[in-house]
Amino acid sequence: MIPTIILGFPRSEGRSLIDALIVVGVLVALVVGAYWGVRFASISFVRNRLGRLLLSRVTTRLPLVSLTFDDGPDPETTERFLSALGDARATFFVLGMNVRRWPHLARAMAEAGHELASHGDSHRTMTRVPPRGTLRELRRAHRTIVEATGETPRFYRPPYGRFNLASWLETPRLGMRRTLWTAGARDWEAEATPELIAERILAGAAPGAILLLHDSDGDPGAPEHTLAALPAILAGLHERGLRSVTLSELMRADVS
Repeated sequence: MIPTIILGFPRSEGRSLIDALIVVGVLVALVVGAYWGVRFASISFVRNRLGRLLLSRVTTRLPLVSLTFDDGPDPETTERFLSALGDARATFFVLGMNVRRWPHLARAMAEAGHELASHGDSHRTMTRVPPRGTLRELRRAHRTIVEATGETPRFYRPPYGRFNLASWLETPRLGMRRTLWTAGARDWEAEATPELIAERILAGAAPGAILLLHDSDGDPGAPEHTLAALPAILAGLHERGLRSVTLSELMRADVS
């Protein structure tokens, strides 16, 4: 009788090889799933259920919120945002590459009483970056902020809000909190008018809220729309008895 051949092996050896390949395939799928799966933390249903693993809101009895701005500093807009904020305090999630280009703007943010946090180095989405590249992104941005301002960033928000497993694990190793947001204005979109931006932010404004805006990049004209929305946002917060503080200040009011 001619023996049954599987992949060039007798039946018993072929089955063992297939079983081994299945095990390897399952392990690879688990590793890949774990590495890329944390990207779904940005979905509101998920991020609101991760507790202290991911900062998206602070539990507080005080009438405080935190306005946060991504993607700067920017020589065309940063100083105008600082002026428009007045006495309000905010946290700027800056890009390391921009801080290296314009370190004086990073220092101006800090000197005005605002907080600098990390948004990575180059705004590459972490869903496309392998582990070694991810570590370089986080560590270089972290080092750049410290060198420019003398202050150590305490928070990290990944570009587009998407973590991978390497960034998820490296963030606390660098002494930073994984941070997303309570509500955002989608102010990078061309159709986001100043009125719509203010409406979206104020709809999410409540004690402990982390509110997401952008002071740079986006569609053409987007930062200008956000800048134009700031007076209405600040007035709306005042009408609600709320005050914007840095994320570190907001965290000190946490009672959870």
